[in-house]
Amino acid sequence: MFGFGKPDEPETGPMEEPGVSTKLCIGSYNGKYPTVGLYDCRHRKVWICRPLSGQAIRTSHARLITGAENAVSTVWKDRFICFWFYTPRTGEGYIHGYPIDWEEAHLLVRIDPHWDYERLQLVPAHMEDHVNENLERQFRHGERIFAFFAESNLKYPFSLHFIGQKATDSQFYLKRMEPKE
Repeated sequence: MFGFGKPDEPETGPMEEPGVSTKLCIGSYNGKYPTVGLYDCRHRKVWICRPLSGQAIRTSHARLITGAENAVSTVWKDRFICFWFYTPRTGEGYIHGYPIDWEEAHLLVRIDPHWDYERLQLVPAHMEDHVNENLERQFRHGERIFAFFAESNLKYPFSLHFIGQKATDSQFYLKRMEPKE
């Protein structure tokens, strides 16, 4: 009556913590199809989209996340580093104007110097030390994603690229893995 006491719970209930859909994703990869994936920074886990009738590479990263409706999944996506893995001869064109040899496989990992995936906050551009530390953390996460694919016993070589919003924020052909004999 006077507005004291517990506020009413929202009709939809409390919002779930974001997670990765185990219906659409798995924690292993056989190298037979191009795919998208998510790296969970909190749990340091790589998730790969299942083949989905050969269309895994076209799947939205936001679709792979649970705990939210489609309208807000893109917000939850900011907790995960997104990546794309192209098997040989499955990609085409340039990336930010940079030529890529699509005869080979490529791992493209998205980076953002101004978004901290662990703290879920923006890093102001004027705080250059924090921006650089943030990028270093993202590079380490990218190295873990690269190691995941390297340990998948792929039968072909692949290269690692960090892709920013612009070509100047990106690093191409940073690392290469040759198949194990």
